[in-house]
Amino acid sequence: MAVTFREHASRNPRAVMGARPLTLEDHQASPMIADPHRLFDCCLESDGACAVVVTTRERARDLAKPAVEILASEQGTPKGYGFGPFTNANIADELYATGGCEEMAGRLWRKSGLGPSDVDVAQLYDHFTGCVLMQIEDYGFCERGEGGPFIESGALAWQGGSLPTNTHGGSLSEAYIHGLNHVVEGVRSLRGESTSPVEGAEVCLVTSAACVPSSAVLLGKA
Repeated sequence: MAVTFREHASRNPRAVMGARPLTLEDHQASPMIADPHRLFDCCLESDGACAVVVTTRERARDLAKPAVEILASEQGTPKGYGFGPFTNANIADELYATGGCEEMAGRLWRKSGLGPSDVDVAQLYDHFTGCVLMQIEDYGFCERGEGGPFIESGALAWQGGSLPTNTHGGSLSEAYIHGLNHVVEGVRSLRGESTSPVEGAEVCLVTSAACVPSSAVLLGKA
């Protein structure tokens, strides 16, 4: 995953790590931070900024660039665990190896009338690679426990992947702007402006952090 996101970043002139190739051998040789996470499984620390403009459909028609529609948004945490910042410290065992997003993801799909198979490109919050894996399972892109093989299959790759993910390089390789850069990349993806464009993309899933009260938005090509 880290190698794939770095490859995506290599085409992105805004990416902090875009000019620094990463091989699987480099990844495996990097220091262990918290098993199984090595150095390159952890996001960058970055200074930066980005912004989005949210307005009505009517107003958007007057703007210079094509509009991207918010199809649905949702926020939540596993039932009974509140909204404290350290909610998952005492979470039930059956939820521990998840991103805590499954219930919220179900509401997002129901609200939008869409499902995982409708997503053409994803921008998943990647403070650590393990949390991306858990989100992939929580949002239903594969069965529980199959996230590893799903990623190993090349599913997240810009070219040839069934779920091109973090086409800008993500927080691992573009910059850590607390996920708002993922929203910006989602918009670029649907406008055909991404440096790793997914041909014909109509729907993009953008998520915030797993393992704490999480949120997500489905963006659609207007």
